Amino acid sequence: MKGIIDSSIWIALKSKDGELRVKSQNIIKEFLNNKIKEIYITDYVLLETINFLLRKTNFEASSEVYKGILENTNIIYIDELMIHEILEIFKKYKDLSITDCSLILLSNKKEIKEIYSFDSGFDKVKGIIRKEAI
Repeated sequence: MKGIIDSSIWIALKSKDGELRVKSQNIIKEFLNNKIKEIYITDYVLLETINFLLRKTNFEASSEVYKGILENTNIIYIDELMIHEILEIFKKYKDLSITDCSLILLSNKKEIKEIYSFDSGFDKVKGIIRKEAI
């Protein structure tokens, strides 16, 4: 099984909210235990996650998550053509972020329907299954 992991899951690994932290840790454990075979993100998720953690936590926490992402995920880098496709998705889902729209595009391109996220905005996207837990 393949999965896409949104910024909210990575950020929650360092959250003060115990429930979200445990949920996010369980998702990552499922990958490490091979229940999720491959994790995909876009470079936008990497940027959003690390920048948020730098502002809200500290360098050490940010660096730890950064290293974990680099070692355990397939990062898809957004190119010029994809930027235009993301714009079309952004116009359709006006309350989703550009990062969220990049994950919808990734879902379509890689034919991965499951996005692990605490962001309920994904619930309105046809063909996407948002999961908060395994």
